[in-house]
Amino acid sequence: MSGLLFCTGGNKASGIGHLMRCQALAQAAQEHGIDAVFVVNEAAREIALSRHDWCGKQITAPAEQNELAAQLLAVARDIGAIAIVVDGYAFNETFLQSLGESVFPLVLLDDICQPGIQFASLICNPAGREWQEYYQQHNPQATLCLGAEYRLLRREFTATIPLPIERRFSLTINLGGSDPLGYTLPLLQAINKTVTDAPIRVVTGPGMDSEQLEAIKAYINDSGYAIQHVHNCQDMADLWSNSRLAITAAGGSQFELAACHTPAVLLVVAENQRNTTEQSVTQGWCMMHDATNGIDLEQISSQVASLWHDDEKLSDMSLAASDYATKDGAFCLLNSILDLS
Repeated sequence: MSGLLFCTGGNKASGIGHLMRCQALAQAAQEHGIDAVFVVNEAAREIALSRHDWCGKQITAPAEQNELAAQLLAVARDIGAIAIVVDGYAFNETFLQSLGESVFPLVLLDDICQPGIQFASLICNPAGREWQEYYQQHNPQATLCLGAEYRLLRREFTATIPLPIERRFSLTINLGGSDPLGYTLPLLQAINKTVTDAPIRVVTGPGMDSEQLEAIKAYINDSGYAIQHVHNCQDMADLWSNSRLAITAAGGSQFELAACHTPAVLLVVAENQRNTTEQSVTQGWCMMHDATNGIDLEQISSQVASLWHDDEKLSDMSLAASDYATKDGAFCLLNSILDLS
């Protein structure tokens, strides 16, 4: 038996982006007959179990990183791991060193030039071409998988054929898997007041705080408008492909939006999203707002209203996105991992 071992996580504070991009790689591995095993915290395990398309066995991780490293190496031996994939900001340098000095290749999914990259056998950063020299200086032996060709999208996106913009009808709001800054409800309220003729679809993720979720439900029930609420969506590819315009957090969702040719207004809610989002804006398919220190509801809702009523602009943005749609990044990364052995 050979397998691919993942160490990642997810919760209300950090979101579920790390977990979902690891899942994309696990699904690609499954199609090559390679089993996936995830060592994750309890919150991430619950999220995984809530998904009908989840691929891979889950093992609950200990909280202490020395214990976690020992557990990972034991599991890697048991499954004959072809590599250990680590994705998350909380893992310290000593932890990565313990894994990197083992007989198992260490694959690091990075987007912050994480301390410990010098111990990785392979570094993957889909937005990291500009950091190539930095990676080479700190780890000249590592295989570097940098650039858009390594964007990790789940298999639902490989099978989706995006609709032309004239056949799309919804204005979609999604602030990621947990929305730790609590922007969904005030944004929904502002958009609903400004764009009164749009069929609004608000999507909430499995990591969202229950109080925030109940407040959103209560507003929708009392609003008098036909607002559709989708919680823990199991097919984001279909949802994005039916969206005429999307307002989203500027994390990994922007890669999904480009793959679905969906015009978007992206909200930068964390500093590590900024460079990638600025690159996307230059491509012509999205617009950006800095929401790291607050959200300008009036400015965003005004821009959304203008875009919603500009058919030509939305069509041009969708066409521009089609030039940057990457769907096979997980397979490209898997092939590079297989080459390590």
